[in-house]
Amino acid sequence: MNRFLPLVGGWCVLLIGLPVMGQETDWVPAPEPVIWRSLRDTHLPGADWRFVEAMRTDRAEAAEYLRRPRAVNDTVELEAGLLLRRAGQEAWTSRVLAMRAVCPEGRMERKDENGEWTPYPGRPGTVVKVRWICSLP
Repeated sequence: MNRFLPLVGGWCVLLIGLPVMGQETDWVPAPEPVIWRSLRDTHLPGADWRFVEAMRTDRAEAAEYLRRPRAVNDTVELEAGLLLRRAGQEAWTSRVLAMRAVCPEGRMERKDENGEWTPYPGRPGTVVKVRWICSLP
């Protein structure tokens, strides 16, 4: 269902697929499973995280979260949280990224280390998830 994509520094992340402002969304996240809630409380800093989705493969387990969605012109900026444990590892890692949904285009961007917005690779399902994200603020 979800796919891992490489990210700078050897991190792999799941892509969040998001919505287009003014359009109805046809996707909503499932409720957060109890096990992920416990891991989120332990490993993701701060509060107000909203569960997006989780996956498990032979290579890793991961869950995506978002918080603080805010409309900025034709985008929705947010913080994206990732919980990740690679196969064979005991420890969970977490990462928080500044991202935005470009609503009219149905795609995501990530803020790089220079503060510039750069394209974030999409995957099947990204457009409907962008629509959902754009419906949040």
